[in-house]
Amino acid sequence: MKKLLAIVFATALIYGTSAVTDHAYAQGSVQEGDFKAGVGLAISSGVGFSGLDNDIGIRADGYYAFTDVIRGGGDFTFYFPSSEGDVDLTVWELNFNGHYIFLDEEGLIVYALGGINITGITVDVPEVDTGFGTFGGSTSESEFGLNLGGGVEYALDFADLFGEVKLGGLGGDADQFVVGAGLRFPI
Repeated sequence: MKKLLAIVFATALIYGTSAVTDHAYAQGSVQEGDFKAGVGLAISSGVGFSGLDNDIGIRADGYYAFTDVIRGGGDFTFYFPSSEGDVDLTVWELNFNGHYIFLDEEGLIVYALGGINITGITVDVPEVDTGFGTFGGSTSESEFGLNLGGGVEYALDFADLFGEVKLGGLGGDADQFVVGAGLRFPI
């Protein structure tokens, strides 16, 4: 159900943004050497186990335009910790992505993205003495995967509103569907 809602949200965001293109503030197109930094929210299908998912997070990103159609950069997302009983789960992800811009008109940018994902997971279980020994503690693990997706940016008076959908962590155990949205500011 979460995946279906994420897909519906992403589709509405992309179509809704493209429907208002006529009212765009033409801030200009992507130029070689442009740098943008942004903040936003992320909603994911969750990286977790047995119902203990982290699916809402905050993100920060930065992208540099190498050419008028190619830019690269990264983003960091920290998902709000979740708990079930005494078990706590914390997840973060670091992404290094490239964007290929295939539409840049009248304040609207549409791009495909691909890149590398590093996901970190920390699980905390309280220590319990069972009489046969002490069990519990904290464990952390990280893994690499690939990203594949796309996004849109819409020029506002003060920043660019962006929306992004991606399959993150592909090829690993921490794969997830992620929808992100926020603002990117020219630097």
